[in-house]
Amino acid sequence: MKMKMTFNVDQAPSFARRELAGVAACAYASDAFPDLGFHDEEARHLARLLEVERAGFTEQELRPLAARARLVDDVVHDFFRRHPDGLAIGLFTGPCTRFSRIDNGLLHWIDIDVPRVVAWKRPRAPRTPRYALAAASPGCDHWIDQLSEARGWPTLILGLGLFSQLGPERISAFLTQASLRLERDVELLLDATPCLRLRPATARGARHVELHRDDGTVETFPWLRVLHDDDYPEPLGARVRATNGLARFLRKSRFPILRHLRRV
Repeated sequence: MKMKMTFNVDQAPSFARRELAGVAACAYASDAFPDLGFHDEEARHLARLLEVERAGFTEQELRPLAARARLVDDVVHDFFRRHPDGLAIGLFTGPCTRFSRIDNGLLHWIDIDVPRVVAWKRPRAPRTPRYALAAASPGCDHWIDQLSEARGWPTLILGLGLFSQLGPERISAFLTQASLRLERDVELLLDATPCLRLRPATARGARHVELHRDDGTVETFPWLRVLHDDDYPEPLGARVRATNGLARFLRKSRFPILRHLRRV
């Protein structure tokens, strides 16, 4: 007898603690850390839905996550300052509410996630034709081909959080496909984790991406340029420099360096 597998889309997926901490940080930042000037009503609603309590996390956990979420928001805001009706693509963002914080009424946004998460998010998604959900597996790059339909459309791809933890092999494959198949000037915002040291080449002033593996091998991606902190307007550039400097100093920290790339 053939059995059909089903699941209840009303039951939340088993999000990782780090993802739930991110929800809590955004939901309760305005109360716990008013100096950050961070407010997210959609995250508050999501926290209630997922039964995420502020008491379940320490302030030492939540404050850096809230500060980083605000910094990433500001970097994304800067992209849409330059391209008000551009396109952002979030890779495996889980319970992230960034679209609701960023939306300027003109931009377009696609969140790509695993089928189970997409099925749960779909009935709770923002009700606008400018927001869309797409299902894919972390090992799938076919969605890159769909960007041919958006040729000439300013695009920012966000590979933060869990995406950055897929491991060197998967990230290497992604960067290779991004180099081969993305259109020129598409931007990528990635985490360079302690175990995945994405950094710019320094020889002859080059700023293309190098991926340094723990075994000492180095892969280069000359078609992906690393933006310098000075490429941001001030005071955003100073905040990016300070955050990345702290991440370099605390190498064992789970808070990674933010890498902003552009396909050249």
